[in-house]
Amino acid sequence: MAIDAIDSGRLNAPQTQRSEAGAGHFAQALTQLLLDVNSDQLKAGQAMKRLVVDGEGSIHEAMIAMNTAEGSFRLLMEMRNRLVDGFNRLLQTRG
Repeated sequence: MAIDAIDSGRLNAPQTQRSEAGAGHFAQALTQLLLDVNSDQLKAGQAMKRLVVDGEGSIHEAMIAMNTAEGSFRLLMEMRNRLVDGFNRLLQTRG
């Protein structure tokens, strides 16, 4: 029984394609998260403007919008901190 030679180019190509596809999904998820956080911030600003300037809406609705925006922003900052920490750890292992 003969063993075929392994072509290193063939082995690396699927991994590269898979990692690029994964990076694309990650970038899309991160972009969507940023858009969602921005949307929450805009909604909170609009709720506050409606309440303070226009005299419409309720304090309860404005506070819910502000708490939602704050929570999504904190989540975004925690994700950023963990990504930066992971990147720094990766750099330390290389150096």
